[in-house]
Amino acid sequence: MNEYCITGSLDNIGFVALCVRYKNKWTLCYNKRPEVRKWDHPGGHVEENEQALTAAKRELYEETGAIDYDIVPVWDYRCVNDDGSLLNNGRCYYVLVREFSQIPAGSEMDRVDFFDELPPNYRYPDQSAETFKNFKRAEKYAQAHYI
Repeated sequence: MNEYCITGSLDNIGFVALCVRYKNKWTLCYNKRPEVRKWDHPGGHVEENEQALTAAKRELYEETGAIDYDIVPVWDYRCVNDDGSLLNNGRCYYVLVREFSQIPAGSEMDRVDFFDELPPNYRYPDQSAETFKNFKRAEKYAQAHYI
């Protein structure tokens, strides 16, 4: 379960999630790890002593090869276990990409592609409806306040 709140209201951000647009399409990356092999949105863990924005930019490049973009935070969220205990704090970013390069060697991602909606082989199928609503919400928020 996730609890959403205003960006900057949570400390100890442990991971970042990225809602990425390119030429009016949603950008997803194909996770090539054998246990996954599905489309995923970019994101990942914040390393020790790393700021959330730095982690977001690093993950964006490592997983998509994006090199020219605008990136803005749109909300923080707390992931909690079923018993209500804290699992992790995250920060969501909206990214508008202008240019990609190659995905770096060694990336867990194989390729990127561009979608109007989430594909059937999205990594989290039980969350795809909520995820897609969040993508659109992030874009609306970013356009109204930043981009």
